[in-house]
Amino acid sequence: MVAAVHGELARVALLYGQVVALMNPFTAVNNYLTLTDGLSRGESRAIVWKAVTVVLLLGSLFILAGRLILEFYHLSLSALRFGGGVLLLYVALDMLSGSPKTKRVEPGELAVVPLATPMIVGPGTMTLLINLGATESPALVMAAFLLGAATVTAALWLSGLLVRLLGMTGVKAMARFMALIIAGVAAEMLHSAIAGWAAEMLAAAR
Repeated sequence: MVAAVHGELARVALLYGQVVALMNPFTAVNNYLTLTDGLSRGESRAIVWKAVTVVLLLGSLFILAGRLILEFYHLSLSALRFGGGVLLLYVALDMLSGSPKTKRVEPGELAVVPLATPMIVGPGTMTLLINLGATESPALVMAAFLLGAATVTAALWLSGLLVRLLGMTGVKAMARFMALIIAGVAAEMLHSAIAGWAAEMLAAAR
């Protein structure tokens, strides 16, 4: 019993590492500070809570409906993993390039677009959650996602403190480190997809 619980906790920790790397709280802080520059403290905090609410709704949808989405579009897990791996690799390279992708938008809009999506829950995060929701225990994936959302919320809420402690250069450096983790996840998804296709071809040839 204890071993099973430890195993599940270890699995949640592993899934959390993948999810939080894609949600990338350090990039979220950088974008959040850029987008909310000039707003009052109250307006900025309201944006955080609205963005987090949208993130929770989107993430829960993709986790719980992952298998249904695959069945509806007649996609195999290998196809999703391959496409997702390519997409995640692009996301990682984009993060490593450090090129800014933000622009000034109205305060009433930026909590949902672009902060909640695509900055926190972007195409890469959506693909990962669909894949995990279809292949892992939904309860474990949901636990990992909620921990990731809590991490992002804390990072946004304490963004001023993070900048004072790390400086903007430190925040950007941590965001680049997260990009390396994402590249690793992408490579693993591509490997799993190719291995899955190879196994299918060998089975068909017998």
